[in-house]
Amino acid sequence: MLFETPGYNEILDLYIAYGVVECLVREGVENLRFFPIGNKYCIVVEEPTNVNIKNRIEKGMLNALEDMLSLHKAIGKYISTKEDIKIISDVDFSAGANINNVYWDGIPKTLEKIKENIKKGKLSTKSKNTVPLTLMPAAGKYMPKIYGVKGGNPIKIDDSNYALAWIGFHYYAPYINISDNRATYIHIYAIKPLEELGLIEILALKDLKKKINNYQLGKYKFFVNKKLALLYHLTHTESISALEIVTKKNFSVVSYTLENVDNNQAIRSFGEYDLSKLMDFLWYLKATDFYNTIQFVDNILRGDLEVSLTFIDGILYDDLDAVYSAIRKLKSVRISPLIIQSILEWFGNFY
Repeated sequence: MLFETPGYNEILDLYIAYGVVECLVREGVENLRFFPIGNKYCIVVEEPTNVNIKNRIEKGMLNALEDMLSLHKAIGKYISTKEDIKIISDVDFSAGANINNVYWDGIPKTLEKIKENIKKGKLSTKSKNTVPLTLMPAAGKYMPKIYGVKGGNPIKIDDSNYALAWIGFHYYAPYINISDNRATYIHIYAIKPLEELGLIEILALKDLKKKINNYQLGKYKFFVNKKLALLYHLTHTESISALEIVTKKNFSVVSYTLENVDNNQAIRSFGEYDLSKLMDFLWYLKATDFYNTIQFVDNILRGDLEVSLTFIDGILYDDLDAVYSAIRKLKSVRISPLIIQSILEWFGNFY
């Protein structure tokens, strides 16, 4: 059976596709293929023809929503109002990855209603659920034209696609939330496959989503930059095997930053770059010297911001001189000889 995403938008469709995969996996589906076609994504399920895939997606959707909402309720803060009780938590579909506080309680309540409708067999096909900027940054007035993506009015989608998108985001989209007393920055990284994936490659992406996503801006200034935040995130991803599996395929990462400074919302730093290269670099170093790789990258990031940017751009654009220049500026920091050797060997693969 072939499942094709609706074609709303490249990023929203990607999250919907990941959501479909998660639902099918929860229902025991093992033989599937996932690949991009233009701005859409296709999932081919190689199961007996008498299997009702739509029914299995809905059952998997119910299971995923129950897990997500249970987590939200378990760690959430309960706030009594005149109308009802609001629950706000740090999960991504509440306050974790949304800058608009209207959604912090609103999205979980919408997902709760969808969950109950699935149980009743009454999923609504009406397009009534507003897509937040988290899931589709181009669908909002805050998108500056300078990024080459035209912002538009928010769109509304049906219950099924809304739930699938949040399931896909929750399990497959890394993000980092950085805040202080006056500002919040949420870097979101939509990992986009550029070729066909099997189930093993798709599931490996789940290991790239850290459980801890919230940091204080005052302590780590480099987090304001989306590329440096991603480097930190991937460096502290625990699974070397996930890095190894993913580096065998071609991926790009579409990154965007939701910003709220003094209650003024905006989208910043919308861009796309080669994820596979950055992950391959980290995997090569970690496979050689795991502990010193983490220490080395942390020293780079916590130093001068210009040096940090020179370093990561050197990796992304195959510039050994830039990486060497950044390393030389790490004053009073001892660097493992194995790390230096691994960097030279990794760059040697491109020359």
